[in-house]
Amino acid sequence: MLWVGSVMLLFLLLVTFVGPYMSIIDRELKPVPYHWGPNNKLILPPYKYSADNPLGSDKKGVDNLSRLIVGAKLTLMLTVSIALIRYFVGVPLGLFARKKRGLAHHILGVMNMVFSYIPPILAAALFISLPLLVHQPLRLFWIVVFLGIIEAGRVGYLVQQQTFSVSQEPFVEAGNALGLSPRRLSLKYYLPAIMPDLIVNFCLDLGKCLLLLGQLGVLGFFLTQRFSNEIGMVNISNDWGGMLASHTYDIFVSKFQNVLIPAFAMLYAILTFNVFGEGLRHHFNRRSSSSKTL
Repeated sequence: MLWVGSVMLLFLLLVTFVGPYMSIIDRELKPVPYHWGPNNKLILPPYKYSADNPLGSDKKGVDNLSRLIVGAKLTLMLTVSIALIRYFVGVPLGLFARKKRGLAHHILGVMNMVFSYIPPILAAALFISLPLLVHQPLRLFWIVVFLGIIEAGRVGYLVQQQTFSVSQEPFVEAGNALGLSPRRLSLKYYLPAIMPDLIVNFCLDLGKCLLLLGQLGVLGFFLTQRFSNEIGMVNISNDWGGMLASHTYDIFVSKFQNVLIPAFAMLYAILTFNVFGEGLRHHFNRRSSSSKTL
């Protein structure tokens, strides 16, 4: 399974970082308000599938394939940033709370109590809807930070349980007997012991972060936006969630083309992270079994 996930991940990375430089990709995403068809027939967007627009175009005449590939980099950056915040906050909290007492333990308890009653998508929607964020210049930054924090408690709880289990091992008890500092115990004993699980869970969480961005897109939330006198708030981001949010109203008129394109791209990326993560889990389990046998 690991090699399948690796191939899928390699393809995703190639599309993200090499795709924008392909000759058929318009990196500037220029709108084409019209073009002339056979017999000098005027054709207006959205354009259907053609050699010039393999995946059609949006209502402004921007090529969907170009939007998809150009937006892949921002989408992955947002996904990885949210996941990193979760682990930068959750892992230290879990390590400090491993004895299941103290300030870190109480912070974890509060975070899990609050966000266990509020689904992440609902908490994210409520936060993004705050009036203070509507015209906030750092709107995207604060949204990414919040999306990371709402699941940091879950990560911290998992780390807490794992480190508490590791603390019962003889080699950790030996470290305690030697009088090693908590910092050295964390770096030399706890982190190496839980690192395989952290790597696997991080890969799986990438899929969860991307799914959350997709859910926000389906609900019509823009991560970055500007106000237009004609139509109100408009999306100014090229991420896949923004593509979804820009075309949610098409669902009600049975026009699924511009919705399915980013949806399938997100589905592929989520499957990639999950298959790659499960492949890593099997790899680490085999290696652990081999070392125990030896």
